[in-house]
Amino acid sequence: MLPFPERFDSNEWFIIISLLVTYAIIFILPKRFPHTISLIMLLFSMTYVQVLDHILAGLSFDLYDINDVEKYEWLDLITWFLYPPFGYILVYFFDRWSVRSVGVFWYILLWAFIAVGEEALSLKFNIFTYTGWKLPYSFPVYLITLSIYLLFFLYIKSTFEKLKQ
Repeated sequence: MLPFPERFDSNEWFIIISLLVTYAIIFILPKRFPHTISLIMLLFSMTYVQVLDHILAGLSFDLYDINDVEKYEWLDLITWFLYPPFGYILVYFFDRWSVRSVGVFWYILLWAFIAVGEEALSLKFNIFTYTGWKLPYSFPVYLITLSIYLLFFLYIKSTFEKLKQ
């Protein structure tokens, strides 16, 4: 069983407030996609991050700890739910604004900066404690990750539209 935090401090509050705000944004935004696409994209966000983390951990890289203790706590598990809203909002506006051609490059670049900003904010609240990682390393990772995420979205959306016909 996962232990509870020894102290309920700023990092736990940051997680709870971030979850409430980001999921509220998702529910406030007008419906853009069928529920199937929304669910797939939300689950893909969470799964993609976890798979990447487990691959790195499996390679014996100790790059960071989550929250303020080295042991895994139940609130660490809840941090997994911080990723889906980010991905959903990314594809929501990508689709709404019909980003195409060179605009895709600028869109991914903008969102990579937003992601690094979110990570920097998370560092301030001790969501992550780097042991072998530095914030600048994240930028190229986000460029690749966001590109793959948008490609997956385009694939899912086109597959759904073909099946609908």
